[in-house]
Amino acid sequence: MAIKIIIVLAGCWVLYVKIIKNQDVTEMWNSVKTSFSSTENVLLMVLAFILMPVNMAFETRKWQKSILPVEKVPFKKAYTAIFTGITAGMMFPNRTGDFLGRIFILEKGNRLKAAMLTFVGNIAQMLVTVSLGCIAWIFFGQEKHYWYILIVSLIIIVLGYLIYFNIHILRHIQRLIPKKWRPRTEKYMEIFSSYSKKDLAVILLLAIAKYAVYSFQFVLLIWAFDVPLNYFEAMIPIMLTYLLMTVIPFITITEIAVRGAVCIGVFEIWLAKLGINTSFTMMVFSASTMLWLYNLAIPAILGLFFIRKLKFIRSSYES
Repeated sequence: MAIKIIIVLAGCWVLYVKIIKNQDVTEMWNSVKTSFSSTENVLLMVLAFILMPVNMAFETRKWQKSILPVEKVPFKKAYTAIFTGITAGMMFPNRTGDFLGRIFILEKGNRLKAAMLTFVGNIAQMLVTVSLGCIAWIFFGQEKHYWYILIVSLIIIVLGYLIYFNIHILRHIQRLIPKKWRPRTEKYMEIFSSYSKKDLAVILLLAIAKYAVYSFQFVLLIWAFDVPLNYFEAMIPIMLTYLLMTVIPFITITEIAVRGAVCIGVFEIWLAKLGINTSFTMMVFSASTMLWLYNLAIPAILGLFFIRKLKFIRSSYES
């Protein structure tokens, strides 16, 4: 917890130094107002917002596919579970608690098994984020370190996909459990053998689709704030930012500070590398903040209205 607090405080300090201490806040605010006064920019913001339910839809399909070995959940019901999951995950590190808001939507399936299978979808999403982040790292690296970064990145990517497509090996974790408890855990650990390679590939493709949507939302918002980057130039720092956000521990309600600090640091280096005025990093921060509102804050608020539908206690015993 101490490390998380230090990271959050460091993030707040970076935002203070970059946005308040070393910048003309009035000028930055005027730039933001200018973006909102442009019809084209507002349309870009609206389009990015419209993609939010699309982003949630891909997450829904990914979760449906992940927990299919336990229970087949209708799309509408699963869709609301995604929102309650975001709400529940707000107070957990790196949103890992989102499964708590999802599994209680289940009518018949074993909730503990469903929670374990939810992490399979999360692993697929992490694999996509790490893979693309490593590619971005290659572009960011200095020429003298190019081969080192390339080799390390390839090793990480290859190992990641090997482990993912052989996810059944996770059942061997039970060997670390004391013998007297193994019989009770065996039926739960065996659940990881429920997937075929085709099932895992479908889950991975849905994770890629979700990544494509929410990264494109970020690009649209970057354009809405008049940052002079094309799609490829914007995606490189975005992919690296997502990678760093994956490995840095944070609590979701403090994510805006950590994400903002990471965005500013990454984009400042990238813009300088491209010979673009680094003052545009402030507009990137605005875009990042709006993206956070679109994909986390608003869905979390909506999730509050769905929580009442969750069934925390069942009349029948879970097998």
